[in-house]
Amino acid sequence: MAAYDPSIILTFADRLYEQAAGIEGAYTMGGLVLGGAIGAAAGAALGSSLSGGILGAIIAAVIAWNIGRQKAAALRLQAQVALCQVQIEANTRYLRNT
Repeated sequence: MAAYDPSIILTFADRLYEQAAGIEGAYTMGGLVLGGAIGAAAGAALGSSLSGGILGAIIAAVIAWNIGRQKAAALRLQAQVALCQVQIEANTRYLRNT
């Protein structure tokens, strides 16, 4: 059986925080590009691809930013749960040894 190693959980939590830090920007940029392309295509069909592209990009970027913000919050929560478990183990180990 593998031995308990809290450094693995701490490394995992650090990586979750790193992912959370970049996810909002990545989702926003993806929404901006995708929304711009879809808006431009829809606008071209209606005769104004520039304004359609700008409007589509803004709307999609706001929606994607919100989704990214929620995903980042979920990653931070997962990291906090892992850190809490490490702390609980450390506290109970201290109680067992006293």
